[in-house]
Amino acid sequence: MLRRAPDRTSEERISALEEANRVRFARAAAKRDLKNGDLDVYDLLMEPSEELKGAKVEEMLLAVRGMGRVKVSRIMRDASISRAKTLHGLTHGQRDRLIKVLGCEEA
Repeated sequence: MLRRAPDRTSEERISALEEANRVRFARAAAKRDLKNGDLDVYDLLMEPSEELKGAKVEEMLLAVRGMGRVKVSRIMRDASISRAKTLHGLTHGQRDRLIKVLGCEEA
């Protein structure tokens, strides 16, 4: 059975669109900063901003300079982290293993 989206006012739709755009722009900026080296992977993993909490770990790692699909897949596998895992969804153990596999330290 198909479910309909709830009826929303135009103000609610505009507000939701603005929020989605804010999150998209923040993620794009974080990826740009990761690529340029302005954002450290350790800082991203330990304290993601509110906009980045829902971002996939794999997606963020792919933004790091020198990281390709094969390397990121190996890192995720070695840290026992699912490809679907978000930054906010990482457990303390997964976060520690990922930091160890990445070889990054507290700045």
